[in-house]
Amino acid sequence: MENYNIDPTISYDVVELPSKGIFYANNKKSLRVAYLTASDENILVAPNLLQSDTVIEELLKRKILDKDFNIDELVDEDRQAILIFLRNTAFGSEYEMEMVDAKTNLPFKFTLDLSILKVKDFNLKPDENGEYSYFMKSSKKNVTFKYLNNVQEKDLIKIRDNSPTAVAPVTTKRLEMMIKSVDGMRDQMGIYQFIQNLPIKDSQEFRKFSNENKPGIDLSVDVKTPSGDTVKAYIDFGVEFFRPFYGI
Repeated sequence: MENYNIDPTISYDVVELPSKGIFYANNKKSLRVAYLTASDENILVAPNLLQSDTVIEELLKRKILDKDFNIDELVDEDRQAILIFLRNTAFGSEYEMEMVDAKTNLPFKFTLDLSILKVKDFNLKPDENGEYSYFMKSSKKNVTFKYLNNVQEKDLIKIRDNSPTAVAPVTTKRLEMMIKSVDGMRDQMGIYQFIQNLPIKDSQEFRKFSNENKPGIDLSVDVKTPSGDTVKAYIDFGVEFFRPFYGI
């Protein structure tokens, strides 16, 4: 972490990033994040920000103190860890959510303890290029890959939204961005041709492997419904995540 002066009047803590820095050019594994203050309420209740759905981005830009880090490159799992830190230190770890009981079709509320959320183990080992290995069983090919950063994920959304045809090539574009070599071959056109002819079983199993092994936070929790079932609940990180600000 860069050693530079921070305004001594700002209270902050160091947040360890679930990504372990693998997405960032500087491999930054933690960030200095300032605590929420009364002045931040101006952001959380600003009508123009609420309408444009940019509240969270503005909040992150304000609270992340590291000057050598591009906020636009922040990946989802690190973003989530920072938001959990901000909320826990501002309001405590109890978080009320609402779901619908599938048996009765009636809504019910429950409270989660955000402090029990765990960072998933990340056991993949990078090679000298910072890439990870995977064996395509049907193709019998060894590939190396990198996970996509936030800028690349946004590029995929643009491809999806701006496609001139009804079928946007998001799946193959994602593979093209991720896969860096095939049996040692690093030629872009060769990789493109390999992906175009990749058996669907290899494609699906690779995406399953990369998703299951991706660093991040386990955001699923077991919830008991009023009718007695146990279901999975997933935390949403929109502006409502900070709703204790409202109605005060």
